[in-house]
Amino acid sequence: MKRSLTYIVLAISIVPMLQNEGFALTIEAERARVKTVGGRTGDSWNLWSNGELGDYVLFPAAGRYRVIAYARGSPLGATWPLMSISVDGIVGRTVTVEGRETNSHEFEIEAQSGIHRITFVFQNDAVSDKEDRNLYIDRIEVYALEGAAEPALGGEKEWEEDARRRGADLEEEVLEQARVSIERVRKDDASIRVVDAEGRPVEEATVAVEQLRHDFLFGCNIYMFDRYGSAEENELYKERFRNLFNYATTGFYWRNYERERGKPDYAYTDKVVAWCEENDIRLKGHPLLWDHEAGEPVWAGGQPSPEIQKKRVDDILRRYSGRIEFWEVVNEPSHCRDVRIDEPYRWAREADPEAYLIVNDYYVMADGCPKFFDLLQEAKRNGVPFDGIGIQAHEPRTMRFPLNQVRAILDKYATLGKELHITEFTPTSAGQRITRSHVKGRWDEAAQADYAVKFYTVCFAHPAVVAVTWWDLCDAGSWLKGGGLLRKDLSPKPAYDALKKLIHGQWKTRMEGKTDQNGLFSFRGFHGAYRAKIERDGSVVEKRFRVKKGENNTVNVVVR
Repeated sequence: MKRSLTYIVLAISIVPMLQNEGFALTIEAERARVKTVGGRTGDSWNLWSNGELGDYVLFPAAGRYRVIAYARGSPLGATWPLMSISVDGIVGRTVTVEGRETNSHEFEIEAQSGIHRITFVFQNDAVSDKEDRNLYIDRIEVYALEGAAEPALGGEKEWEEDARRRGADLEEEVLEQARVSIERVRKDDASIRVVDAEGRPVEEATVAVEQLRHDFLFGCNIYMFDRYGSAEENELYKERFRNLFNYATTGFYWRNYERERGKPDYAYTDKVVAWCEENDIRLKGHPLLWDHEAGEPVWAGGQPSPEIQKKRVDDILRRYSGRIEFWEVVNEPSHCRDVRIDEPYRWAREADPEAYLIVNDYYVMADGCPKFFDLLQEAKRNGVPFDGIGIQAHEPRTMRFPLNQVRAILDKYATLGKELHITEFTPTSAGQRITRSHVKGRWDEAAQADYAVKFYTVCFAHPAVVAVTWWDLCDAGSWLKGGGLLRKDLSPKPAYDALKKLIHGQWKTRMEGKTDQNGLFSFRGFHGAYRAKIERDGSVVEKRFRVKKGENNTVNVVVR
């Protein structure tokens, strides 16, 4: 039975390790200082509600260490508890704690010198009328490996100071590595070959190259399209949108989209789609099904039957085939589990074989969301058709996700072999306290802009990421207070200007020069659509082309 949280004074012990491997720092679980949720059960600590348990450990020098958790579990149905190791909030390997008797579960970590917060996290707490899934931890042991210095107990205040210092250094290191990666990942070599009518190279022709569009998807939801009180405001919203983004998410939340059965609001969506097509903005539909009040039409009295769900998926995918390219068919399936992804994604693939299907969920940047990762693994094993993985980035809502953690989580999800989409990113500017970061202070407009640029840089640098979507363009209509890039009066915040400078300045290619003796003008450019103007003896030829990833990007131009 789960009990109320009790506080017991810390106690640790140092014990010799077997097989002459050194000494262990042993932390008795019920006496550890980091205990988020749980209670004492005999000599064990019973974690619940996805709590974590651990302590602050001092590693005098960088090295490899073995961390062992002595744990047991109780199942719910046939599923035993999942337990992950976490180092300074970054969740690592996850194991199944199978068995009612205590067993050892071993993990190896690479630790930098300093004090680190080492914890174990319960990942899949659940309860029913008859059963209760529980995780019980007896103790934690930390061993030095391969000549590493012996670990010792650290202090919480010292850890906070160490984490801030280490976090600042690590953030700058991650950003520098990202800048290098962007040059490698997002650009390719390209050449304009200028020849005359007989195919002879033209030397000293003037070539001006301008990138028109990115292949990478820089997006935002477009939920306030034509929903302001005046035509002037509506036009300004559209102008701000197209001046920054090449990708839009349009809503299909069932409750509001089909208030009366059989009468979906296609007229509004048709307007959004037409405007996006006119402005070369690619589209994503979100979501068709969702186990949430917003995903339940009033007339259904709950979640509609699978037959009605299938009809909705069929109707919408077929109607917008070739016009809305990307779809999040089911929203947040690892948290809202009564609508599974298995059949709906098969329905979607059948309705529009060319549609790009994304599975999307939240809390991923917080701790890696192991249950979402496991769901995706199972979906791949079961042959569920999906093309991309959607990673929301606004839960917990005030967390400034450490950039090394962002990169590590992207690396983990990239192992699934699918493209990654940052689907909902919302750092705010409403004054909330920044949490779980080496950066202290409040989420104001300056903090929002600073973090936006850094987060986009890390994501743009990652080879598996193909899209980043900001969640709500304007504070008027934003789901989180201060979550927009524009103030309520539609004036740009610093974050809007900073992203515009980044996306359309620093990350866009503009080059000018002369062809060489072989008629070549060569450059390295970001992937996307281009226009080249070639001038020779007062006459100008214009050529449209693309710089594509990993391809031979040589363009031939004939001039007189």
